[in-house]
Amino acid sequence: MTMWMIGLVAAQALGGGPPKLIDELAGCRTIPSAEARLACFDRTAAAVVEARRDKSIVVLDRGEVRQAKRSLFGFSLPSIRLFGDGDGDDQLKQLVGTMTSSSPLPGGLVRFALDGGGLWETTEQSMLSPRRGDVVTIKAGSLGSYVATAPGRRSVRVRRLR
Repeated sequence: MTMWMIGLVAAQALGGGPPKLIDELAGCRTIPSAEARLACFDRTAAAVVEARRDKSIVVLDRGEVRQAKRSLFGFSLPSIRLFGDGDGDDQLKQLVGTMTSSSPLPGGLVRFALDGGGLWETTEQSMLSPRRGDVVTIKAGSLGSYVATAPGRRSVRVRRLR
């Protein structure tokens, strides 16, 4: 199923109603005359295609939304409904990835990269450093924090760098 994602429309992202173009498209369904209804659909569909072409609206499928949420997991973002309205929307609560690299930092901290492209850093000391190839699970903690775990290692708080 395709989701309508509206770019460059702050009112939508901040909770304004559906965009006017989508309301017009839905309104075509209420026209009783078949000819007038078809003309309305043709006119509005052409406007939707034109809006997509000039990038005033963006159409994403659920897979693209999931991928975007995954790539943004761990960043503090403003509270906008950019990837859904929140009602029945599956929120990303954890990220699982394979460690592609890690490097020790002063103070017993570790910086590591996951196969999804994210760069993370521990915010507290870890007794055993994770190794390349380890499967790391990062879960959203309380108050905007994140906790990483790897098999055979204790949980440690982390933050996303990029």
